Amino acid sequence: MNPIEKLSRDVTFLKAYALAATLLPAVLLLASAGRPDKPVHFGEVSVERLNLVERDGTVKMIMANQARFPQGVTIDGKHLAFKRTHPGMLFYNAKGEECGGLIFDGNRDKDGKVSAGGHFSLDRFGQDQVIALNYQEQGGSYKAGLTFNDAPEASMTALEEKYKDATPEQQQQARKAGQLGLQTRLYVGTTAGRSSAMIMADQRGETRMMLVANTAQSTLDFKDRQGHTRLTIGVDSTNQPVLRFFDANGQPAKPAGQ
Repeated sequence: MNPIEKLSRDVTFLKAYALAATLLPAVLLLASAGRPDKPVHFGEVSVERLNLVERDGTVKMIMANQARFPQGVTIDGKHLAFKRTHPGMLFYNAKGEECGGLIFDGNRDKDGKVSAGGHFSLDRFGQDQVIALNYQEQGGSYKAGLTFNDAPEASMTALEEKYKDATPEQQQQARKAGQLGLQTRLYVGTTAGRSSAMIMADQRGETRMMLVANTAQSTLDFKDRQGHTRLTIGVDSTNQPVLRFFDANGQPAKPAGQ
């Protein structure tokens, strides 16, 4: 074989090799794309953010570190901006709007004091959290409990637009009427003072019943519509049963009919 024929053959080989090297990855990529449901196993994965989506791209869940955690919330196509400084997980409904989540964090400062917490919540559609499980620790004391809230039927963005020009007094009236913000209805858990507690409120958010237990006493208080304690049942610090009645001014009173 003369040199010219050998050179021509080498050039042809190089062209074929280059074409194969270009096409093979593309073929493999297309083959894998054609089998989207094929399970893939990983022994360990490290990511800063993981998005779980439907096939149409609708977000269903996000897990992210602090830097990549979503900021604010979008309801009815309008974004409400607020800062989030924790890592965690968010859940999304069929509209792609946030409907609950989990956040957590904790640290110790230079003086050794702990600042920590965890929060898991579920939101009413278009609204804020109606179920929340919380743990908070600050300055040497902590509390943990489960809270149930009422939330308005109208969305957060609709209410923001409706009350954007309202006075503080008008906004307060709307909250009392259950038309703006959350109304706490039930809390079950521990307090910063290390008591066990169950607190129940009416539709306006006014406390109507409070059960508290600790090493000193256990008491059940019933309150009127203005939040004044009218009846206390329990056991005091001397292990004696107590039954107390109070008037609207908080003064001891006799039971009705006596």
